This record gives sequence, C-alpha cells and structure tokens, in this order.
Amino acid sequence: MSYLVKFCTSNYMNGSLEIKEMAEKNPTITIEEDYCLGNCGQCMTKSFTVINKKPVIIERYEELLEKLEIK
Repeated sequence: MSYLVKFCTSNYMNGSLEIKEMAEKNPTITIEEDYCLGNCGQCMTKSFTVINKKPVIIERYEELLEKLEIK
C-alpha cells in the first residue's frame, strides 16, 4: 500500500523537515511539498503534515508511521 503525505515547506523550521527526510526513505510513502497547505495556525507553532487532506500534528517520524498505521 502507498501513502500520500504532504509537507508545508514553511513548516520545516518547526521540525517537519527531519520527519520528511526520514519519510522519503520509506518506499511506501509518497511525499508532496507545497509552500502553503492552508494551515497557518498550526504551521506557526507545531510540526505537522497532511494525510488524506487532514492536517495531523506530528513531532517524530514514528508518530507519522502510527498515523499511517505502518508497522
């Protein structure tokens, strides 16, 4: 199964860059980047990503895997 995960490039300063870099090594995750994902409130304060059009706060790569239910 393949998963689509979107990252806001403006959010990289809050820690999502490291998560994205780890996710790129996982062959089941497809990464998309955008300058703005329309979640500026979250983007300014926390690391987040968008999974299936739903913004999800994540602080670690392992949390991303849990949200995707990848074992």
